[in-house]
Amino acid sequence: MMRWLLIVVLCLFSGMVQAENAGEYHLGPGDDIKISIYDHPDLALETALSKDGSIAFPLIGEISLNGMSPSDAEKAIAARLSSGGFLLNPQVSILVSQFRSQRISVIGEFNHPGRFSLDSATDLVDVIALAGGIAPSGGDQIVIINGNTRRQVNLSQLMAETDPAKRVVKVNNGDVIFVPRSMVYVSGEVNRPGNYRLETGMTVMQAIAVAGGFNPRASHTSIEIHRLGADGKVMELKGRSSDQVRENDVIYVQESLF
Repeated sequence: MMRWLLIVVLCLFSGMVQAENAGEYHLGPGDDIKISIYDHPDLALETALSKDGSIAFPLIGEISLNGMSPSDAEKAIAARLSSGGFLLNPQVSILVSQFRSQRISVIGEFNHPGRFSLDSATDLVDVIALAGGIAPSGGDQIVIINGNTRRQVNLSQLMAETDPAKRVVKVNNGDVIFVPRSMVYVSGEVNRPGNYRLETGMTVMQAIAVAGGFNPRASHTSIEIHRLGADGKVMELKGRSSDQVRENDVIYVQESLF
């Protein structure tokens, strides 16, 4: 008896979880779905939502499911079957077999940029994971564009947030998520000259440290910063260890005269 009670409880819990998860996704044009009616296998249907998000279902004809969650779509079909006098208390089940309507584009400095289909409510951290993480050449700034709407998110600040609810940045259908290239170049008398990722708030001394520090020939005070100005011309600035580095700066450590 206890065993059967446990099975019933588990089945009910599973159904609640499925309903909750299903409600997170909203159907749209192109989605493939499988519809079944309990005890009526002749009404089973596999179909794709049309361009306007509708389907043609036996007995009730065309019905729009656009923007509905699967659980809401089940209720809509059941209501039409019941109100039309075709079935008494129909139990409708919908399974999404191909998620095609909710898509985002991930471009820029990701390890695996591309176009992804969303199968549930998704946030920015999920998208970063889908795209294989941010490449070493990418910065902390993430830009989310959808039509005329533009959002900018600082990843370091987002992950430092202690409130879990505030770490959730929702991603929507049609979003373009872009991580720009963000590098600093360190050359001259350092141990490992090269290109390095620009960290938020990075100073000249921190950039030199990332490049392996000064070599024995280096002057610790003769440092130049080559920076692209607003007019497109490169400016040559005297660098101090506490100066903040900007995107695409070139830091040049001169050789000591003594």
